[in-house]
Amino acid sequence: MDLHIDWTRPIPVRRVRSATLEFAIDLEAIPPEPGIYLFGRRHGTSFEALYVGKASRLRARIRQHLNNRSLLNHLADAATGKRILLAGVLTGRQGQQLPKALALAEKALLRHFLSEGHDLINKQGTKIRSHTLHSTGRHPKRLFPRAIHLEQ
Repeated sequence: MDLHIDWTRPIPVRRVRSATLEFAIDLEAIPPEPGIYLFGRRHGTSFEALYVGKASRLRARIRQHLNNRSLLNHLADAATGKRILLAGVLTGRQGQQLPKALALAEKALLRHFLSEGHDLINKQGTKIRSHTLHSTGRHPKRLFPRAIHLEQ
């Protein structure tokens, strides 16, 4: 199955009050269609994903996240950098089942960012547990990568 996501420009996630966990996002910049979204931080040219999600209505789902204490704590506690939101509209082909396509896209992004070592928080505010399988010995390096990241 081929999937295509059309990403918006990064949308700033601004801290409104330093004493409380209140963040502001320009909700009008978020498309209302079904898609994938990422909360993350950008420091220079590097990006770290903090949360990956899917939604049948992006704008409404992200509005709900402004009351998600676990996510807001994670955003506040993340290392230095600008907090941003990336929202992408999933454009499917005729006959593709949208819920299945959204789930596949979300899972692919979760696995990608886990393999890169990003500090993801997902699934009811708990960190996704990941493990690393390291390979050493006298095998040709092209057969096995030095490290394989696994999720549980």
